[in-house]
Amino acid sequence: MLCLQGISPNTEKLGYNGFRHNALTGRVEQCEIKPKNVRSNSAAKNKPKLNGGGNFTDYSWAKFKRHREESPNMIVAGFIDGRLIHIFEFSFNEPNFTAQLHKQLKRRFPNGDRTGEYLRSAQFSYSHFKNADSLKLIYVAPKHQLTALREHFTKAVFNHLWRLAQC
Repeated sequence: MLCLQGISPNTEKLGYNGFRHNALTGRVEQCEIKPKNVRSNSAAKNKPKLNGGGNFTDYSWAKFKRHREESPNMIVAGFIDGRLIHIFEFSFNEPNFTAQLHKQLKRRFPNGDRTGEYLRSAQFSYSHFKNADSLKLIYVAPKHQLTALREHFTKAVFNHLWRLAQC
């Protein structure tokens, strides 16, 4: 997946998942990659679906502030049974996206960060970036695959992918 984007992986444990050099601007762009895999044979009562989402683990106001300042590219990938289905890309600083993270942090830490405590999972979905000016669909599986796997998507994500998929 990183190769599809021209992204070099970050080998450090902490920090962004990868980076790439923008040949037009000469800048190094940091990338935060959020993959989600759905298993078609899940026995869960409410079977998980690809909703274009992801999450940040152990999130804090300090990390949020750093992300706002550095504005990494968000790479959101969806897989079904380990097969790549889609890759969305957008800027971290999209207003609806950051509002979703801000809301969760405010609920968990109304008075700011507390030493040794984190928001365990700051979640987002397609609905939080679907209208982003910077949104790009980098990859989508062919329509015949989408059709065969339709039950594993939320309606909004399926419809968006279907409109943009090739034969």
